[in-house]
Amino acid sequence: MKIALMGNPNVGKSTVFNALTGSNQQVGNWAGKTVERKSGVIQRANEQIELIDLPGTYSLTAYSQEEIVTREYILREKPDVVMALVDASNIERNLYLVLQILELAPRVVIGLNMMDLANSAGIKILSNKLAQVLNVPVVEIIAAKEQGVEEFLSEAIRVGKLKKDPVRDEVPYPEELERRIQAMEHLFADTIWATKYPLRWLAIKRLERDSEIGQTWRSIPQTSKGSKNNDSCCDSGDSIKYVLQDTDTLPGADLLQAYEVEGWSKDQFEMTIADAKYQYISKILPEFRLHEGPIKRTWTDRLDEWILSPLWGYPIMLIILSVVFWFSFVASAPLGGAVSDGMAWAADMIVGLMQKVQIPVAIQSLVRDGIFAGVGAVLAFVPQIAIFFAFFSLMQDSGYLARAAFLGDRFMQLMGLHGKSFFSLVSGFGCNVPGIMATRTLEDPKDRLITMLINPLIPCVPRLGVMSAVVAAFFPGSMGAVIMISLLSLSMILVMFSAILLRRVVKQRERSAFVMELPLYHIPTLRNILLPTWQKTYSFLRRAWTFILVASIVVWVLSSYPQGVPMDETWAGKMGGWLAFIGQPLGFDWRIMVAIVFGFTAKETTLSTLGILYGVAADASQSIAQAMTGAMTPLGAYTFLVVYMLYIPCLASVVTTYKESHSIGWTSFGVAYNLLLSFIVGWLILHIGMFLGIQ
Repeated sequence: MKIALMGNPNVGKSTVFNALTGSNQQVGNWAGKTVERKSGVIQRANEQIELIDLPGTYSLTAYSQEEIVTREYILREKPDVVMALVDASNIERNLYLVLQILELAPRVVIGLNMMDLANSAGIKILSNKLAQVLNVPVVEIIAAKEQGVEEFLSEAIRVGKLKKDPVRDEVPYPEELERRIQAMEHLFADTIWATKYPLRWLAIKRLERDSEIGQTWRSIPQTSKGSKNNDSCCDSGDSIKYVLQDTDTLPGADLLQAYEVEGWSKDQFEMTIADAKYQYISKILPEFRLHEGPIKRTWTDRLDEWILSPLWGYPIMLIILSVVFWFSFVASAPLGGAVSDGMAWAADMIVGLMQKVQIPVAIQSLVRDGIFAGVGAVLAFVPQIAIFFAFFSLMQDSGYLARAAFLGDRFMQLMGLHGKSFFSLVSGFGCNVPGIMATRTLEDPKDRLITMLINPLIPCVPRLGVMSAVVAAFFPGSMGAVIMISLLSLSMILVMFSAILLRRVVKQRERSAFVMELPLYHIPTLRNILLPTWQKTYSFLRRAWTFILVASIVVWVLSSYPQGVPMDETWAGKMGGWLAFIGQPLGFDWRIMVAIVFGFTAKETTLSTLGILYGVAADASQSIAQAMTGAMTPLGAYTFLVVYMLYIPCLASVVTTYKESHSIGWTSFGVAYNLLLSFIVGWLILHIGMFLGIQ
């Protein structure tokens, strides 16, 4: 059985999905889309159920990637039943999506979530009355406490096994609109399109001039099982890939032209249909929603007076981010040290065994100075990554991240960008690849291009990990947190400067409004914090043992051959000699220049490269950074941090930029811009510091 889980954003879908599937999840992206795809397998009563967590969306039009993915999945895959999750405290707006789901899917079960929050706000929902009005089963749940979740699934299984589809009343439209809908239905009644889509829904979408209707898609099963096991930020997508085969001209062109003359344009149809749905909701609402006394002010209202305040909101956000980064990069240092000590111990044990069985010295060096030095240097900052993702999940699940996006919208407007750009930049802190792909949510292609080009200026988790190691060595204690905040502030300033500059290079059209919902605050469940943290950390670990392992071996070979010569005469040393003239104005030695070059393949390899070139064996990232203290001053280290934070993004980010922009010219421009900006800013910081007498 195949079940689809649907609902508005922030209604608790992830909580329900995690509660039902646990660790039996596959996370990636829908084929050809930036939207995250989650599927899980559930075993109930000797029956295997595939649960698909569809993207949160407010409607099923065709304006955003989330809407298209959700709608097309229902139409093409035809799940046995749809579990529609509804926020009981905001039921009026949620029912708009439910009415659209009922037009597409014959078998639906409604999960009435957050009943406790509704009751605390003085709102009482009569679920049995709601079920009677819509002729849809309704289950009351409190997902955060896992109350009613199993009952929700059981009811969905029951409905999915019904022999006949339930019969429901249609949303009543104004008579003038209804005549036009029936006329369009008559045109489609005997066509092949009536076999592909629900007839009434098809007629309505044709009147709305929906661009997705009329396209024929061909499915291509993916033969590689490895696609589902890729890093979630770079997953190729669904196990079924759809390719656009043909676009047909639908019937009704003459009828639409006649309606246009009568004043019924595309926008007029859309507004009239939406208005009719909301009028229907307003009419039935009193039958199942009651207000017990005056509406109470909630904790969300009280907190938002401070958190969304123009005066206090930004200092609060700065404090929260400072706490996150302090825990991620300062408090996690002992854990990183423990990991690196363990790696050093493992390296000694393995090399000791190799010596006993007389393994060649070159192989021993490869294991100790190549594999363990490279991969071990990266594993040392896995605790930092895990803590960062844990805090990110905490902010997201509690409802604060949406507030941060709301506050960030003001900055986006100052830069001339759409508020949705903020989500792209926030995603960049995790990985620039999904950050760049997230620009697809921007309707204006010019907004997309500018946001795409400035996203690599946001330091991703691997870059932050390398930066934190260097900061810990040169700026110990609380000074490290100050330095990290100064670097991130510099990044934000350059993002704003670059966006304003690119506005003059890339001409923009008028931007659309930024619309988003601020969910109620609630205490996140431990599962909703730990599960995403584990998924993202595990994907990083898997990547460390594959790609970084290969890169570490390559660096070891380059730094070990020809054998018996000083490091600066090896192949890596000669490469560094060629690059030395570039790093000289910035105070960088050849080792750092080689590490910067290898960092282009993946930012995680920078520490492993430095570990090998500085001969730190399998020691910690902290030890690698401390070895750098003999090669540069604190001012030189700060210059390195700035250049490393800003210079050319990783190879995956460059490839993604090309795929998203479809322009080798703009991709090359972005690479060149990052290189020039990083070296210019680094040079200015070094020489201004020297002028001020800073060492």
